[in-house]
Amino acid sequence: MDSKVNRRIVVAERPRYAVPTANVFQLESSPIPKPQDAEVLIRTTWLGLDPYLYGRVKHVSHQAQPVPLGDVMVGPTVGRVEVSYRSDFNEGDLVEGFWGWQDYAISDGSRIAKLDPELERPSHALGALGVSGFGAWLAVDRLAKVQRGETLTFGAACGGLGSMVGQIGKLRGARVIGVAGTAEKCRFAVEKLGFDACINRHAEHYESELREEYARNGVHCYVMAIGGRMFELAMPYFHLHARIAVCGLMASYSMQSLPDGPDRTMVLLNEINLRRLQVSGLVTLDYLGTPEQEQFRREMKAWIRERKVLPLEHVVEGLEKAPEMMQGLFEGKNFGKAVVHVAD
Repeated sequence: MDSKVNRRIVVAERPRYAVPTANVFQLESSPIPKPQDAEVLIRTTWLGLDPYLYGRVKHVSHQAQPVPLGDVMVGPTVGRVEVSYRSDFNEGDLVEGFWGWQDYAISDGSRIAKLDPELERPSHALGALGVSGFGAWLAVDRLAKVQRGETLTFGAACGGLGSMVGQIGKLRGARVIGVAGTAEKCRFAVEKLGFDACINRHAEHYESELREEYARNGVHCYVMAIGGRMFELAMPYFHLHARIAVCGLMASYSMQSLPDGPDRTMVLLNEINLRRLQVSGLVTLDYLGTPEQEQFRREMKAWIRERKVLPLEHVVEGLEKAPEMMQGLFEGKNFGKAVVHVAD
């Protein structure tokens, strides 16, 4: 790799398919930017990939302004200060921010923060101690309000969010039922992460096996990141006053219109009414910089240090692999929080 250039992955086109394919992005090279007074030059070391970033490449997004065509793809990042013309940052400092998919970036000191020196791995700032872990903590503790002895269920059990939801749920004393895309992931979730059950959604008897698990104790709490058929299967087993935390609807991110078939909105609303379900939406970014985030960081750091939580990472080597891995998130190819190792 030529260290004298700045490789940048830009948004080249809007998605044309059901998932954001790697063709949406394009790798370009430009001179390394030069910091001016009161600025720092950052060398990117890690990128974090999340399904919610799909909303930043679509033509229209309800959460944030889409990235303009030709601009660097945004995303959570960790890097090292290479040059500093600021008194609050020194050369060699590790920092985190949102400067996106590029080797180098300039900052005026805003929207970046020094990395917590207590982290075992810098990449944990993007996963277990980043938006994924924080979102899981909020969903379990603040929205679903999981209590000891209750049953908690969720999808993508070995993803960045799901692996954290399950582990936090176990720490809160819940019976945890996850769903994943392979038998290998399900074995890992049970044997290594401590989940009570994990059902392979591609197995021949997936629906009957999941119903059997739900029938054991009903469902008190549901953390939704995928949506789709799993939610339909859980619905008959919700207890009165069950809590549903909606963190995402990955199964429908690429939909341009409502699905074909009868409108089931009134059926869903009727179930919400009859069962007194509490349905709450969660956008983790709303809670950044709040006292809740500080409490989360204290708890998560202690859990990781005491080996009560295992941060699960899917590491990809090389900036140029980011587009392919972004597509892979929607194809279930990640085994843990997807992070890209860009440089040491």
